[in-house]
Amino acid sequence: AALAVLAVICSYTDELGRTFVSQARIARDLGISRQAANRQVKRLLDLGYLVYAKKQYKGQTTNTVKVIYDEDIKDVDEARSNLTAKEQMELSERERELVRKSVINSVDIQPDDEEVQPLVLQGGATSEVAGGATSRVAQNETLTSNNNGYKDKARMMCVMFLRVADANFTPRQFQERDQQVMESWIRQGLEPEAWGRILENHVKWCRENARDMARGIGYFTEPVKRELARSSNPAVNQMIGKLARKLKA
Repeated sequence: AALAVLAVICSYTDELGRTFVSQARIARDLGISRQAANRQVKRLLDLGYLVYAKKQYKGQTTNTVKVIYDEDIKDVDEARSNLTAKEQMELSERERELVRKSVINSVDIQPDDEEVQPLVLQGGATSEVAGGATSRVAQNETLTSNNNGYKDKARMMCVMFLRVADANFTPRQFQERDQQVMESWIRQGLEPEAWGRILENHVKWCRENARDMARGIGYFTEPVKRELARSSNPAVNQMIGKLARKLKA
């Protein structure tokens, strides 16, 4: 469970390894409870794979955590200094945009929003994270500046599923939940090529076993998990591999 939570957190970080993704988002991406996500984040903190970092804008209601990809680089300023000049400029621009949008979004805070669940960690929480944030802030969308891209890509990949189903005489309808699930997978690193392979293997299995295609995207959770485990990010792979060995010891 800790490995899966770490992988999801990594999918939300910026170039410095920082994120303020909410425990609600982590839980929803993995299909687990907030309490379960909370326990695993606390465990990752205890093991040294995460550390607390400075909040990224005034009024931020969730903790910022930093993923430790390199044990020798735990300080945010040091991590920033290792970026190229172009990377530092792009990051600074997104940080300025984050602060600007946070001011605008602050008027939209809804205490009853289901996404209002900050990253409150058991055994180490502080009163600073009490309160709520808009779903846009909680999901780290303004930090990545890629939310529209994620949504468009998710819709396109959902359409791939619908077209394959039609081609195999098992038409399916587009579901909003499918869009949300696909978007979470894309945030974790799923690409159209990998999704195409998953669909191709599924069609082959259905034909060999005289079965209809899956009715929804959620059916593919396990194949997608296996595909995402083949991450092309060597830093993430190395860190997750090290954690897996430590947890087995």
